[in-house]
Amino acid sequence: MPPPRTERPVRIGYARTSTARQELSSQLEALHRAQCHKVFKEQISTRVKIRPELEKALALAHQFKEAAPETPVILTVHELKRLARNAAELMTLSAELQAGGIQLELLTGPLTGIYDPNGMGAMFFAVLAVAGQIERN
Repeated sequence: MPPPRTERPVRIGYARTSTARQELSSQLEALHRAQCHKVFKEQISTRVKIRPELEKALALAHQFKEAAPETPVILTVHELKRLARNAAELMTLSAELQAGGIQLELLTGPLTGIYDPNGMGAMFFAVLAVAGQIERN
């Protein structure tokens, strides 16, 4: 029987607010407590299609995964609505992370913890993504 894996996960944090007037500190503190290796932050609306800091966070997560495939790599965000403009974008991002072997961790909300894309987790994730889009609209 192989020994249990003891690799410590690599957490990449991402914090975002829609405007410069909103505070980022509570998200940053939560990401620090989650022991993120690196935290990317930006104050940009999700209506802006290109979010440079999110792109950097995703690129770094993929680089870690390629360099050490056996080490868990986790994209950590404070809450689901920090990630995407709409439900379709959120579902696409989730699928891309999963395909790259990168986990998604939510620090607050109904899906707190590592997102499990299997079974009821996937359905609940989709419902919350749509609910977030409705709230934003």
